[in-house]
Amino acid sequence: MCSYGISRQPRGAALVVVMLVMAVLLLAGTTFMTISSTETQIALNERAAAQAVLLAEAAIQKAIARLNANPAYGGETNTPLGGGTFTVQVQTIPGCTAVSARLLVGMSSVPVTGGTARAEVRAVADTVSYPFRWAAFATVPNGILYDDEYEGVDRIDKELWLGSTGVVDSFDSGGGAYDPAGNSGTRGNTGANGDVAIDHSTEIKGDVKAGDDIFEDAGVSVTGSKTAQANPESFPQIPPKTTTNVLTVPAFQTMNLTAGTYIYKYLDLGDGASLTVNGPVTIYVTGPPIPGDTLGHVVRLGTNVTLGSAPGTQLRIITKSNGTDAEFVPFLAGAGFRFYGSLYGTNTDVYIRSNSEIYGSIIARTILTGSGTKIHYDQSTSNLPVCHNGKYTILLGTWREIIPN
Repeated sequence: MCSYGISRQPRGAALVVVMLVMAVLLLAGTTFMTISSTETQIALNERAAAQAVLLAEAAIQKAIARLNANPAYGGETNTPLGGGTFTVQVQTIPGCTAVSARLLVGMSSVPVTGGTARAEVRAVADTVSYPFRWAAFATVPNGILYDDEYEGVDRIDKELWLGSTGVVDSFDSGGGAYDPAGNSGTRGNTGANGDVAIDHSTEIKGDVKAGDDIFEDAGVSVTGSKTAQANPESFPQIPPKTTTNVLTVPAFQTMNLTAGTYIYKYLDLGDGASLTVNGPVTIYVTGPPIPGDTLGHVVRLGTNVTLGSAPGTQLRIITKSNGTDAEFVPFLAGAGFRFYGSLYGTNTDVYIRSNSEIYGSIIARTILTGSGTKIHYDQSTSNLPVCHNGKYTILLGTWREIIPN
């Protein structure tokens, strides 16, 4: 009888397979737990970093509130707030008033697993405004004008009127005198809270902004953007000052002012007269108008008058910039006017006759320039403050990197 043997089958293979599967699952589980833990830590770090930013911002806002309550506020250290702490440093920046600008440094610290999230915010706060960011800007809204004809000049009922064959461009006096070939740029931005009218063959090397409409004649060139129906720009009012002084310069005579602040009722310069400056000069023209002047001028300049000395950053003239629109005053400059400086008069109507040149900036209620007039916006005037009584506000903020550690 034949017999058949049964071969021995391998034993323990299932155990090995199970162990291998369990090892793989264990490795996968450990990996997933590690990833989950890392993601959780990243989320915590991000949250702490965001908290640090908000805490540093809160520190700046608290500093502004404290400064408005007490200008002598000097900062604070390790103040607890929102799960962290902040420190504020208050540093003085020279300004144009007795209440100087402040550099605020807000530093925050928020604890997080394995370290601390920190943030630092720097901001410049001041009670003054820096409005000279325009070659020319007319502040009055549309429809609040008085006469359609002014001493033979057709008013056309526009808030900013740039005469024919004119030029508006820019330069930086910090880099030298104006030079159309070597020190000339395209930041000659102009605008109005009402209408802007640009007469024929005028070249604007910059942007044009109007709160209402923009009107262009034939041959007008605008190299930048044109924006109509734009949001209005706001400008601070300057409180009136009291004085009995006046400034008159006879025809073809020259007067020089040394560095300082001057307050006059009015300026009256004859043909060919010059008013030069030696150092930084601020002139407040407060009114009432020139006696016997039926049109109510507070500034009346004859033909070929020069105001200021290069660079234009040395002279600031601040005319009427408060009161209702019905209380405006006129500023008239005859043909051939040369102005090196900045003019701020939010309730002043400015008339500049033909073939004049401005090296600086003009902010006024309304602005009308004659044919051939050139405005060379001096970019350095953007750093000039207009002093007024107000509360501290942030003018400039600079952010630094947030570093969790």
